[in-house]
Amino acid sequence: MGEQGEGAKTGILAVINGAPRDWVDSIQSLEREALRNSMPIRVAALDNVSAEPLLGGGVVRFARQWSLSKATAEMLAEEPELDSVLLVIAPVSIPRDVASRASDWMQGDPRIATVSFLSNAAGPFSFPYSNTASSHCIAQHDEESLTGLLRTTVPDQGAVPVSLPAGSAVLISRWVMTAVGGFEPTLDANPAESIAELALRASRRGFQHRLDAGTYVFCQWFDGFPGVAPTEDGEARHRLHKIESSFPALYDQQKQSAVAAAAIAMDVARSKASGLRVLIDASCLGPMEMGTQVQTVELARALLAKADVASLTLAVPNGVLPSYAEDLAASAKVGILDAKDLWFNGAEMVDILHRPFQPDCQIPWGRWRSLAKRTVVTLQDLIAYRIGAYHATGEAWLRYRHNIADACSYADAVVVISEDTRYSVCEERMDISADQIYTVMNGSDHLDADDIETAPLPLIERGMIASRFLLVLGATYAHKNRDLAIRVWKQIRDRGHNVALIMAGANVPKGSSRVEEAIAYRATVGAEDMALCLPDVSSSVRTWLLRHASVVLYPTSAEGFGLVPFEAAAMGTPTAHVRFGPLQELIDDPGAPGHWSVDALANYTEKLLTDPAAAKENIARILRSGEQLTWAATATKLVETYRRVLSFAPRN
Repeated sequence: MGEQGEGAKTGILAVINGAPRDWVDSIQSLEREALRNSMPIRVAALDNVSAEPLLGGGVVRFARQWSLSKATAEMLAEEPELDSVLLVIAPVSIPRDVASRASDWMQGDPRIATVSFLSNAAGPFSFPYSNTASSHCIAQHDEESLTGLLRTTVPDQGAVPVSLPAGSAVLISRWVMTAVGGFEPTLDANPAESIAELALRASRRGFQHRLDAGTYVFCQWFDGFPGVAPTEDGEARHRLHKIESSFPALYDQQKQSAVAAAAIAMDVARSKASGLRVLIDASCLGPMEMGTQVQTVELARALLAKADVASLTLAVPNGVLPSYAEDLAASAKVGILDAKDLWFNGAEMVDILHRPFQPDCQIPWGRWRSLAKRTVVTLQDLIAYRIGAYHATGEAWLRYRHNIADACSYADAVVVISEDTRYSVCEERMDISADQIYTVMNGSDHLDADDIETAPLPLIERGMIASRFLLVLGATYAHKNRDLAIRVWKQIRDRGHNVALIMAGANVPKGSSRVEEAIAYRATVGAEDMALCLPDVSSSVRTWLLRHASVVLYPTSAEGFGLVPFEAAAMGTPTAHVRFGPLQELIDDPGAPGHWSVDALANYTEKLLTDPAAAKENIARILRSGEQLTWAATATKLVETYRRVLSFAPRN
């Protein structure tokens, strides 16, 4: 926590309106702060004679008589260099540099009249739950550690606009007190009402009030505390209404609003202190484990490892995790729901509901908004949005596009997995502002050299288990260009290299390259016995293929991220790919071809196949490029994104 700004001068005034013994710890806390920052400190007490020996001497000076209005006026007269006063009206423990941020805000904007702080008992600024006083701080924290956490965890919410100050400690601008005539003497007996009355007079002049949601003040509990705030007491409310007829309309509205600036700031602060509650739409977790499934499961594992994620609820088909994700259920943080109809029956309120893959179906947005403070969707790419061949009919394509567009319109934020995808979303003029699109790149470290492998049985049966081979990994989507890979393989063989070709990936019903593959195979007369197509394979078979391939051939022409080169490099295998879009953005490999000609790809593949130094350099470049692309980093960035999304109002 930084020290008070060099030009901002603050004093402390404690007003004792009760038993002096209740103030012993509080005065010591205030005195320590005064000593640390060379701040003048005064105490106005009902009985100076009995209070002074009890409270001790030190740097504390006592006002000559009990009176909020007179004590404030005298302090400002005796300390002309002061810009603000921290007024304390009930026993509190304060953190180091309690007013440093607030006094700097006042210095930067002289219109700010008061700054309030989060507290265990501060009416609408009671923390962690507004309007709910508590006798204790959040578990495992005190005012010092909690303030440190709130200030150092992003996002910093700055000065939050509020209608009136509240709490037992309020920073008040000297210049505003001067402008509006100081505290009303007739209200000296009730300091809280006096502060509210001064604040209303200041508001009439155009002065403003703020909340510092990065600072926590602990109110010390004693008999009769916290009592009834004047803004909640019928008679006091009537008196304040007579002073300003607009009170308490806005105050009451903001006190109950979930989208007022203070409510939003407190949601963010609570997520920092108590952890985020997250619901993940994991309805993609079916029996096959492809890229989307890998991404969703690895993301869930990484989020569970984050201390600032309090709970993670996974909505999966039939409420049952598939075998490749069963380990997730072992965490005490995890809850499992049935994803049927994306209704998530039985779900409790969460901070964030996130669909971490394509929002390609109709989403019940009303239901989702009732379950979460904010909703987030991930756009992995716009491939199927732009390619009609992947849909059964033109109408089906339009429905898909409509669902993607709806997600951008209704979600509070869109996460993209590369800057290239972000550019595509902006390029398509989706109904979402650029500052609501967050780039959170995937991790690439989910495979390592120790992963279990299983040799594919068809390879053994064909007698190819010891053959050198090129590997093409990915479904039969046309943009994967598997037919191009076949032609590259043919040219490699024509150059005298006795290598096999293995293509592994699920067959897709629409937009498949199977016809083109068949045509390409016809040109490989006499080589058919050295080619093998496998359907979708298990993770252990995929690991074996990546580890034992001579070169991974990755001629794809449309990707949102592109995990395959990173997975191959983790297994010690080079990858021949075209340098474009996210592959150019994420992988530093200037030697890779910049276009999809058979000759260019064959030349690079042959180089990787025959030149160990080139293969080693290729692997090293990909691994270096992926050093920052860890799932732990992805989770960290995503948690920061969640909190940033919470810091803005939800979309209507």
